[in-house]
Amino acid sequence: MIPAIRKQKILNLLQSGEILYTDYLLDTLGVSLSTLRRDLKELEKEKKISHLHGGGVQIVKDNIELKISAKLNLNKEAKETIAKKAASFVNNKDVIFLDPSSTTLPMIPFLKGMDITVVTNGLYHINQLCAEGIPCIMLGGNIKTSTSSCIGHMTESALKEIYFNKAFLGANGFSIKAGITNHDGNEKQIKRIAMEHAQQAYFLLDSSKYGVVTMTKVASLDEVSIITERDIPELKEYAELILS
Repeated sequence: MIPAIRKQKILNLLQSGEILYTDYLLDTLGVSLSTLRRDLKELEKEKKISHLHGGGVQIVKDNIELKISAKLNLNKEAKETIAKKAASFVNNKDVIFLDPSSTTLPMIPFLKGMDITVVTNGLYHINQLCAEGIPCIMLGGNIKTSTSSCIGHMTESALKEIYFNKAFLGANGFSIKAGITNHDGNEKQIKRIAMEHAQQAYFLLDSSKYGVVTMTKVASLDEVSIITERDIPELKEYAELILS
């Protein structure tokens, strides 16, 4: 695994703001102690994490819950490749759901000119859908500023009234150990409703999120199809992987 992907996985694990310890990081990442120490030292030098007394590691405050504008610049090439592949599954007359992730957003230019309806709770997403002239429906609710999205009871209630041909979703991590996971329980509920109301659900997950386990389980690996940019051989018996 290349260092940039390893370091991004560490940041993904720390995004909730929790303090994590070396033993947990070694077990989760499957790297040597020397490799982990080198990565942590580099991340600390970049002022992205801090070492605490007792051996704990914590993301620096400014890096907790990255805004979608920042996430869009992480693994950008992989996300655009995944988004293009995901868009290829959309057919004319489809009604689709896009959740407010930084990997579903790059799908939108590939949907321009199609006879479809897109439902979303993402503020970035609705703005771009309107700019591209794509018929769309915005789900309202409480605003979560870090993800520029609507969440909560109002969003969930509106979503329960709509059914989809396909749902395209993001998450914070996926692994054999825990399945597909996310930091926010409110976002989990929205993803679950979208999955249950879709004929086919796809999770768009770049490979830097593989092996990352966050707070809340969203789905088992065998419940959905995962679109990613590179082969992950150890997942073949657990999930349907679609390579972009």
